[in-house]
Amino acid sequence: MIVYEYPFNELVRSMLRLEYLFARFNHFLRSDDPELHHNAIAMLFDLGDIGSRGDIKSLLLKEFERQKYTLNGLKSSQKVDQEALSQTILDIDKAALDINRSMGKPNAVITESEWLNGIRTRLNIPGGTSPIDLPSYHAWKNSPSNQRREVLEKYVAPLLPWQEACQIFLRLLRQSGEAKNVVAHQGSFQQAPSGKVYQLMRIAVEDDLLFSEISANKYLLSIRFMKTDRDCKPQLVSDDVPFRLTLCQF
Repeated sequence: MIVYEYPFNELVRSMLRLEYLFARFNHFLRSDDPELHHNAIAMLFDLGDIGSRGDIKSLLLKEFERQKYTLNGLKSSQKVDQEALSQTILDIDKAALDINRSMGKPNAVITESEWLNGIRTRLNIPGGTSPIDLPSYHAWKNSPSNQRREVLEKYVAPLLPWQEACQIFLRLLRQSGEAKNVVAHQGSFQQAPSGKVYQLMRIAVEDDLLFSEISANKYLLSIRFMKTDRDCKPQLVSDDVPFRLTLCQF
């Protein structure tokens, strides 16, 4: 089953992008392949750009405070696992504290590296990171894998609080929604939000040849399922498509 997600605000959009980038970075980091370590360096720049945004940091800290307020209201409920609740609140406190401690720009160690800046300026040039253009980078790629991994870990270390924070934020948000089985008649589905303000929409579909095009505002949620075709323009599905819809608002 393939899951597609649609963010309703900039904070959720940024957290989803961070999650995606950290997953790719960690995958490349675990490898011994120098070409995958090259991909990890490319991920570093994207992670640093998002992690250094002061507006996202402010929005995230405010959202953590709101989540804590909501969770504290459950402390008297007998239907809630109080031990798990207390641990979740502690996790939020720790994540918020670590984000707050990252004074200045957490990507400073990346932007202030002359070696990394030389790589970054050539990434968009076809063949710009070849040995003839960056011999020092070529030497690094031929160094032992454990040494390369240490370099990557050094540069990503100031950004790790963002990894923990986005994991906690997205976990709580995803768990707040209740999945429902619905049908997109002739490939299309629409639903009025009924005055509710959602943060995230999740769509799960079994057919791996289908993908969803989503648009949403406070008046209407609209989903269209398209059939992939590697050689031609994707076509709107004409059959009914059963899928699972989850609307999340913590």
